Amino acid sequence: MAIKIYKSQIAPTAESSNVANKAFINPQEAASIGNAWKGMVKSGQELYVKHQDIKTDNEVLEKQKEVMNGTENSKGLTEISTTAGQMNDPDKAGAYYNSEWQRIFDNNNASLSGKMAQRKFKSLMTKQNINDVNSIKQKATGNMISSRRVNELDRIETLKKSIIFGQTEEERQRAVVDLDVLLKSSKAKDIFGKTLTIVNQKTKRDIAFYGYKRVAIADQAKAITAAKKDNRLTAKDVVDLEKAFKIGNSNINNINKDKVSSMESNVAKGIIPDEEEFKKAVSIATQTGDQKTLLKLEKIQKNSSIYAQLKTMSVADIESKINILQNIKSRKGGSLNLEDANNLNVTTKYFEQLDSDLKKDLLKTATERDIVQISEIGFEKLLTPGAKVEDFTASIQTRKANAETAASFYKRPVTYLTNTEATAIKSAFDTATKPAQIINLATELVRGFGDKSDTVFKQLSKDNTFLSHIGGLVLMNDGNPNNNVNLAVEGYLLSKQPDLAAAYKFNKTEPKLITSIAKYRNAFGENLQTLNNTIEVANYIHAANLKNQGKTKEDNFVGSDWEDAFELAAGAKIVTKKLMGMDFLSPDTRMGGFDQTSRMAMVHIPNWIEQGTFPKIEEILKNDPGLVLKGSSNGKAALDINGKEFTNIFTTENPHFVSVGNGKYKIANGDNPYEFGGDPEYLLNSDGGYFIINLNKIKSEIITGIK
Repeated sequence: MAIKIYKSQIAPTAESSNVANKAFINPQEAASIGNAWKGMVKSGQELYVKHQDIKTDNEVLEKQKEVMNGTENSKGLTEISTTAGQMNDPDKAGAYYNSEWQRIFDNNNASLSGKMAQRKFKSLMTKQNINDVNSIKQKATGNMISSRRVNELDRIETLKKSIIFGQTEEERQRAVVDLDVLLKSSKAKDIFGKTLTIVNQKTKRDIAFYGYKRVAIADQAKAITAAKKDNRLTAKDVVDLEKAFKIGNSNINNINKDKVSSMESNVAKGIIPDEEEFKKAVSIATQTGDQKTLLKLEKIQKNSSIYAQLKTMSVADIESKINILQNIKSRKGGSLNLEDANNLNVTTKYFEQLDSDLKKDLLKTATERDIVQISEIGFEKLLTPGAKVEDFTASIQTRKANAETAASFYKRPVTYLTNTEATAIKSAFDTATKPAQIINLATELVRGFGDKSDTVFKQLSKDNTFLSHIGGLVLMNDGNPNNNVNLAVEGYLLSKQPDLAAAYKFNKTEPKLITSIAKYRNAFGENLQTLNNTIEVANYIHAANLKNQGKTKEDNFVGSDWEDAFELAAGAKIVTKKLMGMDFLSPDTRMGGFDQTSRMAMVHIPNWIEQGTFPKIEEILKNDPGLVLKGSSNGKAALDINGKEFTNIFTTENPHFVSVGNGKYKIANGDNPYEFGGDPEYLLNSDGGYFIINLNKIKSEIITGIK
């Protein structure tokens, strides 16, 4: 197929490529384009300048926010201005602000991107400075004036009080003159301005009002009459004054009633009220028309001599007095004259109150009635690190003497602590978190009270059986805490941590535990509470041992391990013996805890007696009846030492020893005291009480006899 070729497509043009045609710019058009380019450049320059200006404004505005609000490490001008505005010295306020302003300006100006930004920032900061300084000076000046006004008002108030409450006439008159000068001074006019008149009126009103208000009750009616005529007071002030008298009298009367009630309570304890205090109470009751209180005061006065006598009398003497008056009443057909009837009534009530008080707190009661004077010792301080009982030695010695005097006077069992002291010791114990604190508390009490400390711990046992028990263990060991005490306290503190306590505490129904307890139960036949306390401490010791061995209750209950803990809880110890100059432990050498008698009965023994030797002690006592009496509670048996009963029970019989304390035993013959339904015969003292032998009193003789 042929391809057609057109002429117009193949014929060359006659024009050069450099020759302009309709598609190219002519000179006029080129001039227009040049002008347009110049305009565009100018417009671009203006746009750039505008852009830079906006950019600079944004930078400066952001910096201004930072300067005003501050940063985490630097206060802003807003906070600085507020602080300065709270000052009451305009010069100091301005200086403080300017110093901070300069610091902020210097720290921030250098960080700006260029001179344009710096110029704008300086302009803004300067304007801010002018505005803030003017405002600060106004506020500080106002504060200065207000402060001065407050100071002057305080001075006025002081002078008012001197006028109203001044102790002497001279003081009051001097205050009147000083106040008059102050209120009339030019300084007062400058400070208070238009409010000076109000200040003056209020001052005069207060002086008048409170002057009338503080008059005696007997003069109140006259004061009201005078107040109604006083032009310093308004009608409302008079009404307020009448209300104040009414409320004040009621309050005075209520306070007086309370004081008289306290007098009644004190008189019932033999504490006679102060004469001036009594007269004042009578005066107030008379002025307020309180007839009931006046009758009480009359009764107090009438019976005070009876109470004064009663507080010096022993319990036996008071009982005797009551019996005498009741006998007189019986002889007279059931009636007494008014004086005797009142005497009997007062004495009976006093005795009832005395008996109640003695049951609550022997030492407090004796102190209130001036039998002894007791000062709180502060035993809880023994818990403080570094505290030693030596710091309390003198106080404890005085206390023991006073406590025994009080007990003897009132024929009551001795107590060496007040209830307040016992509570303080318990509180100190409860807050203890370290073993050393508890051990130190128990140890120092033992060292302080010595052989009387068992009585102290008996008193504490009412609220704290554990502290009492470990105190007893320390006492058993001559005032030194043994390993049993350390383990017991460690276990006790474990029990205070629920998670740990659960890991070491066995169920009370564990069969092997029940069997172990039954083994030793008879040794506590006279005191099941001591048994329970010993079980508690044994559990603590056992828990501490498990922890120290890396075991828990999940490792199964081993009866022998718990029994070892039980013996430690009862005061047992393992002694160290010497072999060729070297220490070694003999597990078979156990001192204290428990032993069996010749009758195969379990008894508790002190820790200076080796287990397995109690039958030897029985033989020693049989061979030396005098030694038995030496170790007794009062050195006398029911019959003479040569008497048949005494001789038989110690020389021809194997008596039953019943544990009643550390190394203390009742002596019984006949039926086994530990058997249900048994009817043993107990050896008695000459005073009719149980004969109790205390092996600790004959310790040296027994040790020598055993050897």
